Amino acid sequence: MQETNRHFFKFSQALVTCVLFLAMALLAGCGGTKVYNIDKTMTYRDTLYNVSSVSTFKPREEARLADGEVVSLRGKEKKALQAFFKENPGVMVSMIVDLDTQELVYLRSRANNYSEYSRMKNRFDGAVKDITKFMGNKKSTQLKLK
Repeated sequence: MQETNRHFFKFSQALVTCVLFLAMALLAGCGGTKVYNIDKTMTYRDTLYNVSSVSTFKPREEARLADGEVVSLRGKEKKALQAFFKENPGVMVSMIVDLDTQELVYLRSRANNYSEYSRMKNRFDGAVKDITKFMGNKKSTQLKLK
């Protein structure tokens, strides 16, 4: 009789150990799959932009000449930009972020020389960096641009 109880005790102990390992394995698998389904919004100058479904955003820098021609300033070298502003003082410069079909005009101002443009560009580059960080963070829900 004692031998039967001993075998039963060993069997029940093995069964409890197996159940505990199975439970730990199931619990470990639960924590790895998190889904965030939160609306993302950006605010800039009292305008609210819903960017939850935005798949791409693209920064754009352009100047509008007196005759209405639009010239892209993105990716131009410093000397080319200095020459451009020397030829076109007081040109209207726009710093824009394209959000799929939406357009966020971050800055629009006249620039008389390269120095003024450079200050605008530094501010714009900081905003683009903030947007990039915000869009990449799944937990962030709101961004207020300055």
